[in-house]
Amino acid sequence: MKNLYSSDLTKSTYDAIIIGSGVGGLTTAVFLAKAGKKVLVLEKHYVAGGFTHTFKRKKFEWDVGVHYVGQMNLKNNLMRKAFDYLSDGKLKWADMGEVYDQTIIEGKKYNFKKGRENQILQMIEYFPKEEIAIRKYYDLVKNIGSSYTTFFSERSMPFWLSKTIGHFMRKKFYVFSKKTTYEVLHSITSNEKLITVLCSQCGNYGLSPEKSSFAIHGMIVEHFIEGGNYPIGGGSSIHKKLIDVLETNNGIVAVKADVKNIIIEDNKAVGVEMVNGDKIYASTVVSNAGAHNTFNKLILKNEQKDENTIELNKIKPSISHVCIYVGLNASDEELKLPKHNIWLFDNYELDNSQKDHLKTKNSSSPISYISFPSAKDPDWKINHPGKSTIQVLGSFPYEWMQEWEEGKWQKRGEDYELVKEKIKNYLLEKLYLTLPQTKDRIEICELSTPLSTKHFSNYSNGEIYGLEHTPERFNLRQLRAKTNYKNLFLTGQDIVCVGVGAAMFSGLITSISILNRNLLWKIMRYKFVD
Repeated sequence: MKNLYSSDLTKSTYDAIIIGSGVGGLTTAVFLAKAGKKVLVLEKHYVAGGFTHTFKRKKFEWDVGVHYVGQMNLKNNLMRKAFDYLSDGKLKWADMGEVYDQTIIEGKKYNFKKGRENQILQMIEYFPKEEIAIRKYYDLVKNIGSSYTTFFSERSMPFWLSKTIGHFMRKKFYVFSKKTTYEVLHSITSNEKLITVLCSQCGNYGLSPEKSSFAIHGMIVEHFIEGGNYPIGGGSSIHKKLIDVLETNNGIVAVKADVKNIIIEDNKAVGVEMVNGDKIYASTVVSNAGAHNTFNKLILKNEQKDENTIELNKIKPSISHVCIYVGLNASDEELKLPKHNIWLFDNYELDNSQKDHLKTKNSSSPISYISFPSAKDPDWKINHPGKSTIQVLGSFPYEWMQEWEEGKWQKRGEDYELVKEKIKNYLLEKLYLTLPQTKDRIEICELSTPLSTKHFSNYSNGEIYGLEHTPERFNLRQLRAKTNYKNLFLTGQDIVCVGVGAAMFSGLITSISILNRNLLWKIMRYKFVD
């Protein structure tokens, strides 16, 4: 197995140890390695990449977490240029086309078109009496887009500087983050159908309008407003290209490297202790394991601080999900599969339906999401002729699977398999109703549950979006790169928000905090021959 952990790694001391090889961790690793630092990335799983890795069954391959990324078609955009810098220009992207998301509610279709004005005009066509509200809504979304960079950049600052000017950098963002999505939308329209349509991408952050901060909603909408993009070669291309650059710059990635705890001495992080007892030392330790895991598990009890855990533990993990991975014995062209994602809603009662779902054990998710990875990837038909893949997801609270959490992966018993079969059939029916041509072409179908996610990601509740994106989450001051332990830093989606782009941005913030350098200047000056 490539990059398998070895105790020989203890023979060296590193400038930085990074726990977790998700996008945030790898981004930090590449920035540090390119700055000449000796970097070691430790990954518990047997595959690197976090939610960018893929898995295979027979002749099929699926992503586990990458469905689309915004802004990659804008070559002068900071996020695109950052990925170019991190991958040495080797990471390529495919545009998903004019429509990147389609919402279907009670049989009616609503398309989300690429381009701000295109999308506004499309929504006005659906709701001609709501033009004023629609334009007001997209103005608010744009304003969030202009405030979040400053807000999150403040999280890279030293504490003394944050205390001096941090308030001014957070102020504009708080106007949006302290209100729920429902509150904001109800202040501009009373049309419940319009509100549901505008909120129909909420599955991207896992909360209904009454619970979510309007900031996360606006950031997601703004992120995709100029279209969706997909990494050519699949989601694993992201971590593969970054690891190539990391290793070119003498960085090391080790898999099956299970960290037991961070070693703290006199309030200073000095290294990590592995589950097998090995101790590895470094000048800096970076955790990409999530805020809950870092402060509640990786820091030993006698070293934990109330100011890190009390308020943090009031924020719940985001909701977990179930997903079927479908392989079909026909091409995307033959089946006429779209590149755009499809959001399916049972009705326009988004908040009420989600409340009923969450309080009724083993109920079906009122929102389903269908993604077509093979249709999005221009390399797929070259490598997998005559085949195609689909994923269908729905929400499913972790506690409904909790009785089987002590069982081993793929060996959790007959009752567990019966529950899985019921869920699988429900999601397949959603697929057949939407795309009936797929019904007799399925060669393989496999379901993952929150327990699968927990097994592979090490998140306690099988969550994929980190902390819930509520108004309270964005008020947490400890969700920043620098912690109150010397030389211990955080990275990953918890210090920014959900998504591949946000995870990359978190790595940038963390790297700036560690190196104390203007990396934005370096990124924007980076050029490569396309």
